Amino acid sequence: MYLEYSGIFGRIRRRYFTKVIQQLQQHGCRRLLDYGCGPGDVIQLCQDLGLPAVGIDNSTRSVELAKRRGLQVLLGDASAPALREEKFDAIFLQSVIEHIPDATAELSKLVAMLPPGGLLVLSAPTPCADFWNDPTHVRPFTPRSFRILGELLGMEAIEINYVFSYLLGVRLESALWYKMINLVPAPLGSNLVGVYRKPADERS
Repeated sequence: MYLEYSGIFGRIRRRYFTKVIQQLQQHGCRRLLDYGCGPGDVIQLCQDLGLPAVGIDNSTRSVELAKRRGLQVLLGDASAPALREEKFDAIFLQSVIEHIPDATAELSKLVAMLPPGGLLVLSAPTPCADFWNDPTHVRPFTPRSFRILGELLGMEAIEINYVFSYLLGVRLESALWYKMINLVPAPLGSNLVGVYRKPADERS
């Protein structure tokens, strides 16, 4: 599930990932961790854009698919011993945290791996009619919960936006947007994207 994308959605997805990667590079990212990397689409794009990247996923199938593409991918989660030996300037989680029962605890482990000034990028769906069709979903998110999540993690929110408006280069954070979009019978997509920075004076 969620392993192959094609057509217009695939092109939009690639454009979105490209913009995220380029934004991270503009903020000084030199090495990325793609957490919940699936078959490695983001890692492949990182290679294309000259950004070293490592992926990790708890799905054996996803890891096997990524390795067949020649990508550096680990099997496991935030507690994986192999991650302790790695250093990253940024961590990206695409459509991951809605599957985690205690996302704050899991994200806290990842934030601890970041250096001061390190970046965290999250993307997750808002409440919509189709959300619970995936039995692995635990909870949806809202712009407000994304902002609170950053506060709980001790992170500075650089940007909280909808993916569609992020791609358009405008900032929209009002909950009214996902409520309106999710009324449309054909899902247009109201996923959120949040970009956070670890405070430069962070003490570990």
